[in-house]
Amino acid sequence: MTIDDLPKRTGPACAVIYEEGLDLGTFEESVPAWRTWEASHLTRPRLVARAGDCVLGWAALAQVSPRACYRGVTEDSVYVARAARGGGVGRALLEALVERADAAGIWTIQAGVLAGNDASVALHVRCGFRVVGIRERVAEKRGEWRDVVLLERRSELVA
Repeated sequence: MTIDDLPKRTGPACAVIYEEGLDLGTFEESVPAWRTWEASHLTRPRLVARAGDCVLGWAALAQVSPRACYRGVTEDSVYVARAARGGGVGRALLEALVERADAAGIWTIQAGVLAGNDASVALHVRCGFRVVGIRERVAEKRGEWRDVVLLERRSELVA
């Protein structure tokens, strides 16, 4: 497995992986158009994990606020292909994302995970995130109110 910057040409493969996560891990009801996704995420770091030509997963960061005081605060997205889950792809992506975020001067990465997605919560904790709370009934998906587990990681390298 290799982890590299996510080139635009892998967008269709990443969209398939995103779609596989619609029921389990994402707040969205459908896969956003590439332009919409691209506009909502930082240009770097955006990562893709591959085995040969096969895309196994992707990870990216989004700015949480346009306010200058939050310029170093982001929210992560980590998606792994259904067939590759449980094989360390998510951990490799999130570790690489954290490393590159540190290098880019990002001081906090936060994650909001739908309650019940225990694998994602565990992944984040293994990668240095801490649970800071649960927002109760804050996300409505398919007519059901869902709790969201909030996690964050504060960089030790960025003052």
